[in-house]
Amino acid sequence: MKTPKKVNIKLLVLELKGGNEKAFKALYQHFHMKLYHYILQYVKSVHVAEELVQEAFIKIWLKRSELNEQKDFPSFLFVMTRNMIYDHLRQLASRSKLHKTYFEFQELLTNKTSDDVQLKEYEGFLDNIVQKLSKQKQKIYILNTKEGKNDQEIAKILGISSKTVKNNLWEIFKVIKEQLRPII
Repeated sequence: MKTPKKVNIKLLVLELKGGNEKAFKALYQHFHMKLYHYILQYVKSVHVAEELVQEAFIKIWLKRSELNEQKDFPSFLFVMTRNMIYDHLRQLASRSKLHKTYFEFQELLTNKTSDDVQLKEYEGFLDNIVQKLSKQKQKIYILNTKEGKNDQEIAKILGISSKTVKNNLWEIFKVIKEQLRPII
């Protein structure tokens, strides 16, 4: 379906509220590239930008009955997307802090000046924490930390989305940090 040059957004939103898939597709076609470029300015990743565009339109579809055709739909769409971008960037910052803490701990474990007994003790603590994780989280942890795989590579190996991998890594490092805090 080709989008007409002049799109009646209010009419499309009204039709979308009723579950009209053609109206949804027309809105998607009209806003997809604008939204994509808007997101790309902030996240600097083609993959993440496309993922967030898809997520934004999924939210629109799921909340279609709550849309108000009298309100400015483009403003609503871009404000919602801006909030998604902020959430994404906050998650990245938080994960970065957790990675830093984890790698500081790893450095402590591998520090050659450390007492071998204490080193084995710390490795034991870490192994115990990892053993308590679900099998999938253990696989993700091993692929990331032991084999050096990134989120996309792990997602491909395990047949899950990279967002699932990112969320799991965030949870894993959070658990490790919380459980190591009293020990170190």
